[in-house]
Parts: sequence; C-alpha cells; structure tokens
Amino acid sequence: MIGRKKVLIIAYHFPPLGGAGSLRSMKMAKYLPAYGWDPIVLTVKNPDWYYAHDDLLLKEMPAEAIIVRTFMLRSAWLYRFLNPLRIRELDRLLRRYVIHPDDQIGWLPFATRAAGALVRKGQIDAIYSTSAPLTSHLIAHHLCRRFGIPWMADFRDEWFENPDLPLPTAFHRRLHYRLEGRIVKTARQVIAAAPIFCRYLAKHCPGEPKFETITMGFDPDDYSDMPGVPSIQGDKFTLTFSGLFYGSFRPDNLLNALNTLIDEGNIQSHTVCLRFIGANSVHDLRERDKHGVCEFTGFIPHEQALHLAKQSDALLLLLSGERGRDVIPSKTFEYMALKKPVLALVPADGEVARIVRETGIGTVADFENIPEIMHSFLHIYRQWQDGSLRIAPDPGKIEAYNYINLARRLATFLDKMMF
Repeated sequence: MIGRKKVLIIAYHFPPLGGAGSLRSMKMAKYLPAYGWDPIVLTVKNPDWYYAHDDLLLKEMPAEAIIVRTFMLRSAWLYRFLNPLRIRELDRLLRRYVIHPDDQIGWLPFATRAAGALVRKGQIDAIYSTSAPLTSHLIAHHLCRRFGIPWMADFRDEWFENPDLPLPTAFHRRLHYRLEGRIVKTARQVIAAAPIFCRYLAKHCPGEPKFETITMGFDPDDYSDMPGVPSIQGDKFTLTFSGLFYGSFRPDNLLNALNTLIDEGNIQSHTVCLRFIGANSVHDLRERDKHGVCEFTGFIPHEQALHLAKQSDALLLLLSGERGRDVIPSKTFEYMALKKPVLALVPADGEVARIVRETGIGTVADFENIPEIMHSFLHIYRQWQDGSLRIAPDPGKIEAYNYINLARRLATFLDKMMF
C-alpha cells in the first residue's frame, strides 16, 4: 500500500516464547500496522532454554507482519566447548567473566547477516530493537552504522544499573558502561518501560530530548470474552499472583501476616487460598505456608492464566523496597484490565503505588510493614465475606495503558525519527 512504512523489529523474546518481554514486542507488532507501520520481526529460531512457551500467541499476528527466524550459537554450546568436562564452577565463572554482554551473544553474527539481507532486499524505514537481551541492541547498532537507518532502542529493564547484571571487575564495568553509552548515543530515539530507566540511560546524553517512557500494557482483545465482574467465588477467598517471585520479590511477609491472622483467629485457614500462577516452585514457600493455603499452577499459557486470574476474588502485586520503588511489573497493567481488586504490597512512595492509586484499582500496603499488610488483607477479606468487595477504577486513566494506545505512541516516535 502506498505510503506505508516498514519497521524492522529485533526481538529475541517473541512467540512462541512466552512471558512479558514476548508480549511487549508481539503486541507492538500487532497494532503498529493500524498507524502505518508494517513490522518485519527478526527473532531467534533456536533460543536458549526458557521457562515459558506459548504457541497460541502467534495467532494474534496481523497479516502485514513478516517473521524471520535465525539460527543462534546457543550459550549451552559455548559453555560445552569452553568447558568440555562440564565442571559446574567453571561454567559459573565463564558466565560471570567471559560471556558478555549476555548469554545471547551467539545470536549476533547470524542475526546481523540476516538483517543485512533484509535491508538489501527491501526498503526498511526504521529499526526497533528491544532488550533484554542486550545483544538485540548490538545487532541494531551494527545495522544503523552500516546502512544509516533511523533506530529506536527500547529498554524493558535498566542496563548498567541492573543489580542482576554480572560486573565482577573494573574491566567489565567499563565494558558495559561504554557499550551502553554507544547504544544510547547512536540510537535516534530511546524508549524505556519505566521513568527511572530513562533517567539512568540519559546520563550519557544529558539534556537530549530522545528519551521517552512507554510502559508495559494490556491488550483489550485478551479480555473481550471475559465480560462482567463475578462476585464472590465459592467458599474461599482467592488472592492470585501471576508471574515469578524471586530474589527479594517474595510473598514471605504476606504469608507471615496471614499466618498471624489465622493463629489469632481472625481468619479460618480453610476460607483462604493464595494462588500462584507461573513457574514458581512449591518448595520455595513450604516452610512459611504452615496452614497450607498456597496453590501453585506452574507455567500455563497466557490466555489460560488470564481466565484463572479472572476467576479470583483479588489480585496480588509484590515489590520490595530493594529495587521495586521504580520498577513497574507488566502484571500491573493486566490486573487493570481484569477489573479485580488489587492488593499491592509495594513501596508506598513508588511508581506502582502511584499507578494503583491513580487508576483506582486497589489497595496499597508497604511491602516491609507486616502490621499494615495484616490490616489491608483483613479489610479486603471481610469485604469478600459480606459481598462488598469491588473497585471503582478510572476508565480514562486505565486506557492510557492499553496496547493500542501504547502502539500509537510508539508509531508517533517512529514517525518523528524520519525527519
């Protein structure tokens, strides 16, 4: 069609890989054609092992989308080549000291060659790369420098300031700082999923107006067959958490609070269920779950997870103060669309607390404050008991996080890059 433009989307995480990263790139590819941008997705054919696979997501791709999958030298093969005796400690040292900027560096030569062929074959008007992995940006950087195509770099997480990034020596710190600076300075537009990530990245280009926040979001199509808001769900108050808990982002304080409420006779254990949807292990909470209120589903496809969450009475957010003040998990936005009361155990002065209050989707209690958690949990539990548990969200505020509107913003920034 005359006047339409093509964007090359470089996304390692893309269906059939599941998870939040795949959803962001896939939903953008789904809705960009409505704003004049037809996507060509460059992704991986043989990814490293990943906990989440969801083949059903591919059915959402529009007819305008082209998906190109390329071979990758998997990190497991690199470790096997460098460590033929499979010494576990040596594997750990290789991962920490040698394989940088991430385990997906083996995708770089194959993706770069395939992308170059795509550029030469047909007109690519813009490049959009999304991380993690950081290797996606290295591929885009090469294309931008070689062909002069306008490039947008999208960061779902921070880079140099990421506490989970292995930077064991001064050399590694310099390497990543310089790579981050090179990416940020070369990209014409930089997008990040949280305001704090923009501030981190802008240290390389102070004062430049190239940094914008586009959060994660929700797709209204995912909820179109789930009308209405069911009231009381049976004889158990079911509070559901969707996703992974790890590191300091754990439900330990919630379980401590609930155990106390049960021990003191405020709640009967057989009337409560804490449901965890995702690849979490039952063993992680076995000691703390002394009343047997926890239920684990394991990883399930996204569509099934949404339906299970919809059947719950309330939804749970977890963010510790250690890192969670400025992080915005993608489940925040999916919870909005489910129109269920949210119990947000998060830093009271953080981004998620602000969003929960602004949109009117639930209650905030400080992650570290067990008495406050007890009070908030007991409050919504008693509302469930008497049938008054409901929310009055602000539809206008919520629609700002709709992927249709987020894709419109992304398309606007792509258009601006062309001038």
